[in-house]
Amino acid sequence: MKLICLLCLTLLLTGCGGQFKRVESAPVLVRGSMEVQAGGDWNHHTPYGSRHREMWTQHGVPIDLLTFFSGVADGVALDDLAPRNGKPPLFRRTMSPEDIVGLVETMLAGNGGPFQLQSLAPDTVSDSPGFRFEYLYTARSQEVERAGIGRGAVIGDRLYLMLFDAPRGRYFDRGRPGAERLMDSLRVVPQR
Repeated sequence: MKLICLLCLTLLLTGCGGQFKRVESAPVLVRGSMEVQAGGDWNHHTPYGSRHREMWTQHGVPIDLLTFFSGVADGVALDDLAPRNGKPPLFRRTMSPEDIVGLVETMLAGNGGPFQLQSLAPDTVSDSPGFRFEYLYTARSQEVERAGIGRGAVIGDRLYLMLFDAPRGRYFDRGRPGAERLMDSLRVVPQR
């Protein structure tokens, strides 16, 4: 019963009441501007009302979640599914990687949950200078600590970001290699 409640709460918090669809094992265009080489058993969903978010999972949202943020424009909230009465912080094209991680922290652990940045380092994303980071967090509404990795870059004044998280330990360790393969394959497609 506790797992069912956790699943329902997670779906509600992530704004995904819709259906996940199978991802084909081939190059996949995510939200019209991010291409990845999909492999493995992934399912995807674009949450209703999202301007730039797509979610992928292999075993279900409470078990693993890979979230793409595709071409977030300057002056737009990363958390495009935040409650309308809240005021999520806005992405700015001049933000440092530390500032962008702060946006992720606010989105994931906001409302009082603990967030701990484990590492932050330069990286290359789609042949552009970017960053990668690792983190731990527990949403206030959950009891399970989650581990995560993120990779992102600001390309053409837009933010392209991927986050993978899962319950710390076995689930995270099992899902990480597949998520990192997808992140390594990312190619940003110019916006029209």
